[in-house]
Amino acid sequence: MTSFIMSDEPKVVRSAFSKHDEPGTTVAGLVIGQEMTTQRDPKTGKQKLRQGQPIPQLEVVILTSWQTDPDDDGARKLFVRGNLQQAIKKAIIDAGDDDLRTGARLTITFTGTGQAFNADYAPPKLYRAKYEPPNDASLAEVDAYLNQDDD
Repeated sequence: MTSFIMSDEPKVVRSAFSKHDEPGTTVAGLVIGQEMTTQRDPKTGKQKLRQGQPIPQLEVVILTSWQTDPDDDGARKLFVRGNLQQAIKKAIIDAGDDDLRTGARLTITFTGTGQAFNADYAPPKLYRAKYEPPNDASLAEVDAYLNQDDD
């Protein structure tokens, strides 16, 4: 099984959350990668713009224990913006760290929905996060995952 980072073939990393998740759904794993991208409209695939400028978002890939099929390595993507960004930021500060780091353990729980801004918008999703800074064991696990095809 090839890690998504080391593969030469493009791989779609499954989303950690879906639109069908119920409050209480929790995703946990080690941070194995992060990248700044721009938000895209889920229906058209086009970049979302605000005042003519692309809207940034952080995509964080975590290594979970979930495997839905034999080729699933457990990597899941978090699209970090809005309430999820606020929850992760609070968790990082509460843990005494100052940034999201590779090897850190993130636990994210979808807690429910807030009030919609108006009838044209879906209600925002609300999250609670826990952040554990990386340690030698978590960094070794990430390293083993990222370098599993070097043999």
